[in-house]
Amino acid sequence: MGLFGGSSIVGLDIGTSSIKAVRLQAAKNGWDIVAAARVETPRGAVADGMIADERALLPAMHHLFAQIRARRSAVIAAVNFTSGVSVRRVGLPVLTPEALRKQIQTQPDLFGLSPGTEQIHDFEILGTHGEGTAAQMDTLLVSAQRTAVECRLHLLESAGLEPVAMDIEPFALMRSLVEVNPALSGLRGAIGILDLGAVHTDVTVVRGTNYIFTRAIPLGGNSFTAVVQQALECTLEKAEKLKTEIDLNWLLQGPGEQADTPAYQATAAIKSVLDDLLREVRNSILFYQSQLPDDDVEDGMVAMILLAGGTALMKGLPEYMQAAFSLQVQRADCSWSLPYRIALRDGNLGPEESPLYALAAGLAAREPVEQARRETANGGKRRARGKKADAEPAPAQVEEPAQPDEPGDEASQ
Repeated sequence: MGLFGGSSIVGLDIGTSSIKAVRLQAAKNGWDIVAAARVETPRGAVADGMIADERALLPAMHHLFAQIRARRSAVIAAVNFTSGVSVRRVGLPVLTPEALRKQIQTQPDLFGLSPGTEQIHDFEILGTHGEGTAAQMDTLLVSAQRTAVECRLHLLESAGLEPVAMDIEPFALMRSLVEVNPALSGLRGAIGILDLGAVHTDVTVVRGTNYIFTRAIPLGGNSFTAVVQQALECTLEKAEKLKTEIDLNWLLQGPGEQADTPAYQATAAIKSVLDDLLREVRNSILFYQSQLPDDDVEDGMVAMILLAGGTALMKGLPEYMQAAFSLQVQRADCSWSLPYRIALRDGNLGPEESPLYALAAGLAAREPVEQARRETANGGKRRARGKKADAEPAPAQVEEPAQPDEPGDEASQ
């Protein structure tokens, strides 16, 4: 199977509150999703996107891989976006991937990348435009903290697994929710993907299969747990349980007979934090839209928001957000969008659980999607590009299109 040398791929999402895995199995006509499972992350074992306690994680990892029947398997994991990750989209002279990689390694400053050994740099060539000497490659340049990558690799190797790639979380979500779904990849307008994790929420904007930007907001499921615990003066365990009983529809329609219940009190308690989170999401979207050229405003506006991550399962969240944004909001459902047969023997990858597994599914899909790209690519163009780049390349000059990095004050107006 090319890169993997086997017939099974596991996408592994190592989160602060849980670890999720999705296993693809090679089949006659492609790939089957044969298993999906999750286990609780030992408290404190993952902190700030870093592996804080490998020894505590290993038993959980062994239990998880026993559930999906893949004790030794090729694994693709991801680096958390808050772990010093930066992504820039740039225009570069046409080079072979090998030549570009060499230039990035030897002259990172030419690309606006940090020199030294603390960062790991990578790239993805999205396509080319122009002809002759004016030809340019549309390229994503990615950097991540070396320690964030290496601590994950060490964990996988210690668990007896075979790490074959390290991805970036927003890329994997775009892959599982948009790229392989023709109904969304061809949607007019942009899509906002909210990855609602335990510690933070990542807001990613994509247009078709083009990644635009990601912003991390330091509010997540743990923020809601904390305000419930404080408001109801209960234990952490009780607050976690009450969080599963929250129904945001009560805030839209009234609580009715639930007004005096702890579940409604918990719902009312999180409203201020939830509204703060949605305000930051709105600012991120408005900032992106403020960068659109005048002739692209109509087509480039965000038309839909997809919700992924554990907090996305909160009852009534899509309806509450839809009322706040006047946009279509729906939970991620990779159970139907992935172009693979669903043949689950273990776990659950139906619509109800899908937001939890969206990231792991996108990681597992990395090589099959890349394989499909290669099979449908124009071979003549690839050969022409390689032939042209055989000559010694000139130092690359980065052309940076206007791209939002961080919402400013103007976005909140």
